[in-house]
Amino acid sequence: MSQPSPSQAQEEEEFQITGPLLINKLQEAGIHVNDIKKLADAGLHTVEAVAFTPKKNLLTIKGISEQKADRIISEGAYARVEVQNWAYQTVQHKR
Repeated sequence: MSQPSPSQAQEEEEFQITGPLLINKLQEAGIHVNDIKKLADAGLHTVEAVAFTPKKNLLTIKGISEQKADRIISEGAYARVEVQNWAYQTVQHKR
């Protein structure tokens, strides 16, 4: 079995770094643990899933007020940009 080249190892490492972020990362941004649990119970397990969820859907989660939904969206919004950049880079890399 051959050793991966340094560039292949670097690509794999970059892929691991750019993977989906678990929803627990929102705790680092100041979102309360109970709110994160409510999001996870509603089926949102990644920051990207939260970022792409419309506000009206977040408001249907019991215990998520409009103010909390706004805060969660603003804290998770950067994920939209990260996911779009990652997708663009993946497409460019495959060309």
